[in-house]
Amino acid sequence: MALRRLVGLVMLAALGLAAAVAVVPAVAGGTALTVLSPSMRETLAPGDVVVIRPRPVERIAVGDVVTFLARDPMSSTTRVVTHRVVEVLPGPEFRTRGDANADPDPAAVAAADVRGVMWYRVPWVGGVARKLTTPGGAVAGAGAVVLLLGAVLLVGARKRPTAERPG
Repeated sequence: MALRRLVGLVMLAALGLAAAVAVVPAVAGGTALTVLSPSMRETLAPGDVVVIRPRPVERIAVGDVVTFLARDPMSSTTRVVTHRVVEVLPGPEFRTRGDANADPDPAAVAAADVRGVMWYRVPWVGGVARKLTTPGGAVAGAGAVVLLLGAVLLVGARKRPTAERPG
């Protein structure tokens, strides 16, 4: 009985995480991103999933956590960054800084580069997902699924009544 409840709780937690990371953002027009660096350590840790959704740039204020495309002026490459707005400039443009960084980011963020504002975060899920995509992680994940399925089958087999054979 306890094993069945535990399996049920694990399944419920997995469904809840899937909804928080995939279903809710898709329905609400949001995007789920995995945090890769420690620049927002006090708010977002590497491995967290941050869910962002669009907001008109006129409504972005100091203190909001925004995701934007950061452009490297030397190579013209871009990367996705999630940092806190520390100043709103005319245009609007935004001065940003990672919570764990002492200084603001070197360049202001143009309104056109803002991809969204943080809606919520889901701790650790992105880190687990990244590990499951490695060969060793895939084997461990598959093994966990097989063990869980085996536990469910064992609990179900114990509860089935056996039919008596006529003799």
